Amino acid sequence: MATDSGDISKTRPPHIGRYRLTKTLGRGAMGVVYLGYDEAIDRQVAIKTIHRALLEGEDGAEWLERFRREVRAAGRCLHPNIVTVFEYGEEKGIPYIVMEYVAGSTLEAACTANRLLSYARVVEIIFKCTRALDFAFRAGIIHRDIKPANILVSGFDPDVGEIKISDFGAAIIGSPDRTLILGMGSPAYMSPQQVKDHTLDHQADIYSLGVVMYQLLTGQLPFQARNSYDLIYQIINSEPRRPSALRADIPASLDAIVARAMSKKLEN
Repeated sequence: MATDSGDISKTRPPHIGRYRLTKTLGRGAMGVVYLGYDEAIDRQVAIKTIHRALLEGEDGAEWLERFRREVRAAGRCLHPNIVTVFEYGEEKGIPYIVMEYVAGSTLEAACTANRLLSYARVVEIIFKCTRALDFAFRAGIIHRDIKPANILVSGFDPDVGEIKISDFGAAIIGSPDRTLILGMGSPAYMSPQQVKDHTLDHQADIYSLGVVMYQLLTGQLPFQARNSYDLIYQIINSEPRRPSALRADIPASLDAIVARAMSKKLEN
């Protein structure tokens, strides 16, 4: 059952809606993700909730809108490389999202120098993410928070698992040139357009995916900054070292792909 405050994110209740909860998958600043079981159709699901404290705080309406935006955005994107959203509901005043459960991990573990993937696998991952983002864009969605933590790999083996993009909470829905909301996204993966608060299109996601590819190839971020101001300056004004400068065996063709994705001024 819920706590006295009604905040289901502070303890694991036995059920949310019709779903029996079996495990806590993760806790974060925004909420909690549970592993649930849909007894009616014998299926495991992931159920994301939001902290009541956020909803009751000064920015509660904005947090609720972000949560609902994730449902609307992902709900438009039925694609094999995007986590499927099944349902949105509320339990004791707390909204929740029921999603496809991906048994696995994120790409974060494959972005370190001691656990690099083969070049062929990196290209495969980026190709699948590109297809998914192109599908989302055609549905009127710009993700705005592409990073290794939001790219899931099924089966716990990044060398062979299926790829799924998740977390559309920062997405833009509708006109692709709508100005972003400040504070959305993860600074190390933001495009020059994002950090300058310019209007955005799908190229913002392409840039972020280029940063992910850079990490997968080299095990490090393209820009090494002492603070957020230095990072923003580099994103706007500097060019990263070629991946092959960090690993001599990286083909020039992959240098070119990364450079194209991370170009400061992409053409439509």
